[in-house]
Amino acid sequence: MSNLPFGNPDGSRADIKELTENGFIDFKNEKIWGGIASQKDDYSARVIAGRKGSGKTVYLRRMAANALTQESIYSDDIQQDLPSTDNIIRFCQWFPENVLTEKWMQVWKLAIIRSVISHLLNSKLLKEYVEKDISSLLKTEFKTFIPNTVTPLSVYSQVSEIIVSKHSSKEFNRYINNSKWNQLEYLIGEILKSTPPIYFYIDAVDEEYAHAPMYWLRSQKGLFYQTMRYLRDAKFGGRLHIFICIRDHVLSSVYRSEHAMRYVNEPHIRILKWDLKSSKYLLIAKLGKLDYKYFMKTGDEKSVENWLGTKKIHNVVRNLDEPLVDYILRHTRLLPRDIIQMGNELCNIVIRSKSEDLSNINTKIIETVGNISRRLGNEAISICSNQLLSDLIPERAALHNYSSLYTSSKEFANDVKNKFKKVIKSIGKDRFSETDLDRAQNNANEIFEQEVNIFSILWINGLLGYVSEEHEAPKFFSEGYLDDFHFPRGQKEYVFHSILIDSVNIKAIGKPIQIF
Repeated sequence: MSNLPFGNPDGSRADIKELTENGFIDFKNEKIWGGIASQKDDYSARVIAGRKGSGKTVYLRRMAANALTQESIYSDDIQQDLPSTDNIIRFCQWFPENVLTEKWMQVWKLAIIRSVISHLLNSKLLKEYVEKDISSLLKTEFKTFIPNTVTPLSVYSQVSEIIVSKHSSKEFNRYINNSKWNQLEYLIGEILKSTPPIYFYIDAVDEEYAHAPMYWLRSQKGLFYQTMRYLRDAKFGGRLHIFICIRDHVLSSVYRSEHAMRYVNEPHIRILKWDLKSSKYLLIAKLGKLDYKYFMKTGDEKSVENWLGTKKIHNVVRNLDEPLVDYILRHTRLLPRDIIQMGNELCNIVIRSKSEDLSNINTKIIETVGNISRRLGNEAISICSNQLLSDLIPERAALHNYSSLYTSSKEFANDVKNKFKKVIKSIGKDRFSETDLDRAQNNANEIFEQEVNIFSILWINGLLGYVSEEHEAPKFFSEGYLDDFHFPRGQKEYVFHSILIDSVNIKAIGKPIQIF
């Protein structure tokens, strides 16, 4: 689209041609770039992990689109009909913490089996492989265990149906422990021997994850373990292929479990890990695909300097000249979605400035970058606020139908968001000491009228980092997946992400804070 020269920042809405043809930036060498170099025909990549905005949906959509060109594969649509957050919370509150992940594995296992059966019995492409006597047996002998439907159903829909149809942990346990499930699995395994390989894609958890992160984390963790279990299953492993997207927090939680070493360097996991180097590559590559009308300066090279007419930007607040590309990127979260939003806005500034016959747009660049940074910061604080809200949900609230007061009330969410900003603003600067941090923690407890883990939440979401004695470069949670969820104390200095400067109106001091 002409007003989106960098592309659509929403991977789920982008035109598939943009993702499979000229619009996609291919990093090619996985040894250099890791998971972001995954190819569209790499079906060994069963788990795609990354932050919100890292491109998980884009990579999944590319795989699904390519699979549709293979006649030997039965490839389903990408599944995005999520269960409600209230149902996720409800199920989590049925069980104690020590068995919750196992229970979610069971939910996903049953949901996948039920979904597969609905496809085998109702898909035009698959039902011809199911013998009539087997089809009749499934519909009669197992009618209380399979969905009553005349169409194929998604895995997500079956997760919702299972949870809604049960009213307690005891009822769910009776359901899962029925011996007929073993018989059903055997029959499905026999049918799958004659069918084409079946590909399911489970996506879109990002849409609801922010409303109750700690509850969705347990659900996603169960999905991860069940996906990996199916991968190694003797009956289903070579016939049923499940591809999923999960948040980076989920993988971090897996890596800190007792099974961590089983999944470190696991060849079926692709981590979309973006840093300064890969983000610069993406930005420059996107410039290379732009029409020359989006460049302030004419020239053979489609560089940042020719794009915006300058190589450096003067940072008045910090009183220094900063490389323009560094200035732009540090006001993003080094994520494709942020970079594409920034690129689209700056391209539109170029078009308007050329029509006004302006040769210097530095002031407009600063203003535009600041506006986008403010939006990104506000979005990030909203995510943090929602996480705190989910932590504050009283135990068993979903069972009494009032958890939605915490996850759905805009007024309540805005109040928490404003309190979050108030705590950050009480520090008032982007670099600060542990004494400042302690003072702000006490302030946070007073503002929220209870003890809150506000700084661990900011840390987990990449908004708060630290400088150690050993390394001058700030360290943020998103740089590694083996870090603990609890924010590390006793460091030389603490730093806020640059997007909080504009969104919370805190003071920028010292060197610019760049995430490397």
